[in-house]
Amino acid sequence: MGVDDLDLQLFFGGACTAIVAGAALLRASRNSAGWIVLLAGLGAVTLLALAQLTGRLGPEHLWFGEPTFYLSVLILLGASTWWLTRPATRVLRFGLPAALLALLSVAVVLARHDGRSTPLSMLMPTGDQPAPDFGYVDDSGRLRNLSDLEGKVVLLNFWATWCAPCRREMPLLSSMQREHAEDGFVVLYVSLEDREVLARFLATHRFDGIHGRIERAPDFYSAGKYYPLSYLISRDGRVTRRWSGRPKESWLRAQVADALQAG
Repeated sequence: MGVDDLDLQLFFGGACTAIVAGAALLRASRNSAGWIVLLAGLGAVTLLALAQLTGRLGPEHLWFGEPTFYLSVLILLGASTWWLTRPATRVLRFGLPAALLALLSVAVVLARHDGRSTPLSMLMPTGDQPAPDFGYVDDSGRLRNLSDLEGKVVLLNFWATWCAPCRREMPLLSSMQREHAEDGFVVLYVSLEDREVLARFLATHRFDGIHGRIERAPDFYSAGKYYPLSYLISRDGRVTRRWSGRPKESWLRAQVADALQAG
């Protein structure tokens, strides 16, 4: 699910406003309205952090690149510290946070097992790791290696003919290949399917770039476990970005432009 930066900031700002308003109401009168407003704000902040942590907002808003995630965590830590220092029975003081933590854990588990989860590797920073090399057979039957493309910016895309999200993403990748072909940019589409299956599909679907077939890729790529998977590789062979599914076009274009300008 793609979300605009402005919408994200407005949501976070609204949640913070609710937290401040709820705290002010509690300080003034300690009535139930203050608790309701405060808990609504904290709940919104929790949902935002959870969505960023599990990749539900798309690769554009993963937790490690979002200031709102770190601010949300600080707010929740501050709220937890405030609650634990309040005068209350031991059962209430420690039992309520424990119950909330259990509910949050259940929510994370459900988010990971509903069939739409982002692969765990895609939720972590790449650390600019060197892209593991592998061999593939191109559509002319020639054996080639990923490392042959060093010196170019490579968008490595693992796909399958039966994958609907793949077919929705590939026209965008093809368009970017045409636009940046002279800039040292290459889209490499890689599939694990049989040659005959690929030949039939590509006979009626044209996508600019290099098409390759493999039997197995290095484990780093998680190829065959999820589709589509994409990796943006710099000219010196390092993975700078990775994502699952079709990202927002504006975000993808910005990532490719940055990689090309980095030289």
